[in-house]
Amino acid sequence: MAMVKANAYGHGLLPVATFLQDVVRADWFGVATTEEGVALRRAGITRPILVLGGFWFGQEAAIVHYDLATTLPDPDYLPVLEQAASQAGRTVAVHLEIDTGIGRLGLSPDQFTTVLERLKACPHLRLDGLMTHFASADLPEHADFTRDQIRRHALAVQQARAAGWTPRYIHLANSAGLHAFLPEAAGNLVRLGGLLYGIAGDALSPAFPPPPTQPVLSLHARILGLKTVPPGTPLGYGCTFVTRRPTRVATVPLGYGDGLHRIQSNRGQVIVRGRKVPIIGRVSMDVTMLDVTDVPDVALGNVATFIGSQGETTITAEEYAAVMGSIALEATTALTARVPRCYRAAAMSSAPGGREDTPASACK
Repeated sequence: MAMVKANAYGHGLLPVATFLQDVVRADWFGVATTEEGVALRRAGITRPILVLGGFWFGQEAAIVHYDLATTLPDPDYLPVLEQAASQAGRTVAVHLEIDTGIGRLGLSPDQFTTVLERLKACPHLRLDGLMTHFASADLPEHADFTRDQIRRHALAVQQARAAGWTPRYIHLANSAGLHAFLPEAAGNLVRLGGLLYGIAGDALSPAFPPPPTQPVLSLHARILGLKTVPPGTPLGYGCTFVTRRPTRVATVPLGYGDGLHRIQSNRGQVIVRGRKVPIIGRVSMDVTMLDVTDVPDVALGNVATFIGSQGETTITAEEYAAVMGSIALEATTALTARVPRCYRAAAMSSAPGGREDTPASACK
């Protein structure tokens, strides 16, 4: 199951999902909301889609109409979904999430028992899957807790089968679970999120070697303005940076309106002409300033790389996020719709029907 929630973790929902369906041949797609599932269907995605966040009252008709599988965060969603499916003359696939320790939307043991019983009176709902979600599969010190989650999920599967249900899909593993807890957490479906996008450094257990992945996303902006200012010049909102030498200031059109967090102000680094340079002054909504004094031959239009590589110099998404005290997935997901996404599809000769695609848009 390819997780494409939250705009495919910032990478772009529809282009990513289309590539994963047509080239990679993903079996399933995972989204968080009904709206995301509807957007995929309207864009021509035909593979099964699971709405992991369930639906809100009033959205049940969309679940039915767009043939979305869904979780049930509470037994009270059963009758409204059954009614909508009955009225449409359709059957809806339901995946029950069991809360084995994360404490979020999964069903408690009592709720799980209630849903199993009440499902018997819902002929238009099909129990298609049983799932759980790991709380800390990436932390070796919590390995026993994760194993207990696996045990609790297995007991829930036994309970469902004893009650006469035969769910087709059993799934536990996110990227961290797949990396650190095979074969116990294999089930017959895995939900790949960060690992799918080559984000592994801060999302997987350090107790095991990282898989051979490459990051999918890089983040760049071109230098929009250049000026040299004397020592003692305050820069940016709040005058939080004051130059101590004649300083060559480059301004790039990327700010917190694009998802570059203000915490990067006077802390983050960017690559210009193969060299790391500091962000100076406050990151504003639309632009950010860089100190390029030590970069020879810097010019308008030069690329400033916030995430990615220039030559031998790299800033990973994990390093970019660490400046903010965060994780790479939050950093990429925060990138707003204003940032143009340019896609270059790599050769997929090992994938069924693989080919080298023409870029969806040119990155100039």
